[in-house]
Amino acid sequence: MGDDMAITKTNFINYSRCPRYVALDNLKKDKLQSMVTLEEYKKEEEEDLLKEILSDMYDDAGNDLIDIKNEHLEVMLPYYNQVELLAGHLAPKYFSGTFKYSDSTLEQESFDSLIDNIRYLCYVDIYNETDKAFNIIEVKATTTTKFFSLGFKKNNKLQSIFKKGADGIYYLLEDLEVDINKYIPKEKYEFYRTKLFDRFGAAGRYVYDLAVQRYIIEHDLMDNNEEDKLNKVKYYLAVLNASYVFDGKYEDGQPVYDTDAFGNEIIAYIDLTNVTKDYMDKIDLDRKRLAGYINDLKADEVPLGDYCEFKKTTKCKFCNLCFTKLPEVNSIMAYLDGHHGFKDEKGIKHERFDLINEGYVNMLDIPESWLSREKNVIQRRVTESGKPYINKNKIIDGINLLKYPIYHLDFETFPCPLPRYNGEKCYTQSVFQFSLHIEKEPGICDKDKDHYGYLAPDHLDHREELIKLMCELIGDVGTVLVYNDSFEKTRIKELADIFPKYREKLLKIRDMIFDLMNIVKTKTVMYEELGYDKKEAMMFNYYNRDMNGSFSIKKVLPLFSDLTYKGMEIGNGVEALVTYAKFPLMKEPDFKHKYQKLVEYCKQDTWAMYCVLDGLRECVK
Repeated sequence: MGDDMAITKTNFINYSRCPRYVALDNLKKDKLQSMVTLEEYKKEEEEDLLKEILSDMYDDAGNDLIDIKNEHLEVMLPYYNQVELLAGHLAPKYFSGTFKYSDSTLEQESFDSLIDNIRYLCYVDIYNETDKAFNIIEVKATTTTKFFSLGFKKNNKLQSIFKKGADGIYYLLEDLEVDINKYIPKEKYEFYRTKLFDRFGAAGRYVYDLAVQRYIIEHDLMDNNEEDKLNKVKYYLAVLNASYVFDGKYEDGQPVYDTDAFGNEIIAYIDLTNVTKDYMDKIDLDRKRLAGYINDLKADEVPLGDYCEFKKTTKCKFCNLCFTKLPEVNSIMAYLDGHHGFKDEKGIKHERFDLINEGYVNMLDIPESWLSREKNVIQRRVTESGKPYINKNKIIDGINLLKYPIYHLDFETFPCPLPRYNGEKCYTQSVFQFSLHIEKEPGICDKDKDHYGYLAPDHLDHREELIKLMCELIGDVGTVLVYNDSFEKTRIKELADIFPKYREKLLKIRDMIFDLMNIVKTKTVMYEELGYDKKEAMMFNYYNRDMNGSFSIKKVLPLFSDLTYKGMEIGNGVEALVTYAKFPLMKEPDFKHKYQKLVEYCKQDTWAMYCVLDGLRECVK
């Protein structure tokens, strides 16, 4: 940020994680009374915008998120900017007054306050000035799911702690003057409401962000003797509506997000005024703690904790430095279900981060008597001996369920924040490529001759071409083999709903799907049906210490094959996504080259499944 520095909202959130972050960021205290330009502020925000989008694109265990490159931000940022504009354009439907938001001709409204010689600064996505005061509307590229999923299932129907008001804005039940017990038991309501105060939780992180914004704004008002406005300002989040279905309308080649057939707008506005008010004391404590960190500037090691957000899309950028005490393989974090903690002989529960901070960093550092889960005992013994654990009978019985031919199938998708094609929702994993290896009989499959696939050549809607070819290639008998079947099953169901012409065949393909991970790991119900008791059915079938606690295909593949992704120009899902996203920008020679590399990557994914299956056959002979 050059010489212009202040504690921005993003800095506040990151710097208050732990005392070490501030020191490692090389903060210069003498610059903290300066202002920050909007351009500089936006640069600083970009990294967090990417994390925001990633949190909806992938779950926290996404194996391809280890090396996020700048190109990923480059291709996703325009979509985020469009979300901001959509929220600004739609706001007058719900709010009166005048608006100021991030349009090319307008500069955002900003607030700042000097507290104990440190300046705190924030810019506002949508500033809505009213007769009484003003409204603050922060735009986030996440979806309503993170908020509306907080609730209680009643008669198999989820009752959220949020409800739409008569004005179309969403409110907490307590703000609508209704009898909460009619919707959800009060104690359940309070339990789910507390999730909004977990600053590292799925919904809480966004509420905390808005609360920091409120804290800075309130201090700005007090600095300017405008205390009379404090209780008149309202605070909202504008997020993507997870229920919105795009109807495929385009103008000048661009999608038009009108009200959908179900009456949904693409943006939902959530009133969080009272929740952020309840946050103010906590934010003040965090601000004082942060000021202490700045005054001390100590880069010494600090205890690791949940605030590191290790292995999450939102992890601290200094995790690689702070977690060097953990071995790269078979650390305590490799224990399956280790997040539940470990109990010692006295029944005292020990959490993982507490143990790490006490020096228990290796898997073998945990006494075997503390391992109450049998799977962890097996992991420990495998790690100790170097000999893999194999339940041959379960693997053989799993393989015997496969019917031939086997269609090894893999999709590549573009999880766009905004729907691109008819029938899609926000963050729909839009299928643009498939790879298929057809194994006619056990072990009879050629990497090249038995490979088929489809890759969309541009960003026009090629889904029907892809579906048609896939339906032609996959017969009515056999097994469609995938790795982690929930992904492919969901994509095929979505396509069947959007393209009724192919519905019957697509659902047939879906019914033929078998998850290869069920043979490597397990599937309790499947093995119980095969006659195994629940204990054995629940236990994994194969474990090697090189898996490091993961059953991802990238970890399993090297155990059964020399096939590798190392050295490939496109070697993971993020690189594939970025390459496809850049297709329209490429010149012909570059496009042809990248197109072929993307075909090779997806082909590698299905061939990897064949290799794993063949390796499993060999290991149980």
